[in-house]
Amino acid sequence: MHLKDGTANQAERGKVQHFDPWLVANGTNLVELVDCLFSVLTPPPITPGRRHRADAIARRKACAEALIANLVMAALGPSRSPDLVLPLRKLKRSRYDREDVSPNGLRWATAELAAYGYVEVEAAVYKEERTRLIPTLNFVSLLNRHGVKREDVGRARGDETIVLQAEVDHEKVLVDYRDTPETITLRGEMSAINEALEKADIRFDGEKLGPIHLSRRFDAGNSAAPYSFDQHGRLYGGLWESLPRVERHRLTIGGETVADLDFSSMFVRLAYVRRGVVPPDEDLYAIPGLEHHREGVKRVIASLFFRESESKRLPRDAKPLLPEGWTMARVRNAIAHAHPAIAPLLDTDVGFELMATESNLLVAILLDLFSQGVVALPMHDGLMVPESKKEIAVETMKRVSLSKLGVSLPVTEKQIPQPSQAA
Repeated sequence: MHLKDGTANQAERGKVQHFDPWLVANGTNLVELVDCLFSVLTPPPITPGRRHRADAIARRKACAEALIANLVMAALGPSRSPDLVLPLRKLKRSRYDREDVSPNGLRWATAELAAYGYVEVEAAVYKEERTRLIPTLNFVSLLNRHGVKREDVGRARGDETIVLQAEVDHEKVLVDYRDTPETITLRGEMSAINEALEKADIRFDGEKLGPIHLSRRFDAGNSAAPYSFDQHGRLYGGLWESLPRVERHRLTIGGETVADLDFSSMFVRLAYVRRGVVPPDEDLYAIPGLEHHREGVKRVIASLFFRESESKRLPRDAKPLLPEGWTMARVRNAIAHAHPAIAPLLDTDVGFELMATESNLLVAILLDLFSQGVVALPMHDGLMVPESKKEIAVETMKRVSLSKLGVSLPVTEKQIPQPSQAA
């Protein structure tokens, strides 16, 4: 774990936790700690002779509580680098905000916790870096003395689960959209998923993960209202999503280790479905001449679905994974030759539409599994389930894909390295 002890390397510092204003103290130990800390924090100065208003005190405490709850998740979570990214810009209020948590209140709480040595603060850099908070060893010692664990963190009600982003002046911004029957249905599905996961016994190293709140993130591009919800839509917010494969053996559901299942060559198969063609059964990333460079091919194909014009250069992360002498044009031609049915979709920016199809399918599978009493953790193009339930999960994934897409998509199990293997 990286705390403020000077041991973090640059790769670790790239992994951060984003501040969640909806986290609150739930367990008795954390509630008592928040009360204790808040009682010693110095309130902002006011006109001499006046008293602090009760509503202002309540708002300050809500900000302090949310900040402390986030620091608990950062310090005690599975991440190796629990830097907490804190947005402090004053923005127009929208459906995504918690009314009693404000930038001014968070600035005050941050300064006070820093003064007591519980956090280190790295100031924001305009248009480059947001404010970062790093919980100190003193903060972890404080949590240990009070017996605080991740499961002591809860969530306030009202957090939005259907998130829409649009591009404004080349920057992604949240859209405060109007509800429609479609968004109400989407939100109802997410409510059912979150309720099922919150009730489940999901643990990391034997400790409950803490509050689970997944959301779906849709993309409106640069379009204007009325907005559609048919682009992107993937599920985010699960701590398990960012776990490296070598750490997944530390997850349990209902006391069982997990099985990691995913759809084989998912994006390419969805492109075939989009074209109304039944995809072949074999590995669709096995391109002639590049059979031993599957990961590089996969990254190139993904990039070709997210472009509006023909690329001249290989993606930076794909080039080292391909043989010397293979240019973008050569790889693209090899892909088009191997998959002529989907070649017309390359360089057409169809990727977010394929993502929406993928996420709609995954939501349907999750709801189906929950109805069977099977807990599943979504992983974009797959899911993790208790080891004893993987046969039910595989059958459900194939059956629901046949029902929704007209094609039964093949499912593979990814091996999760055990500690001896990882070493």
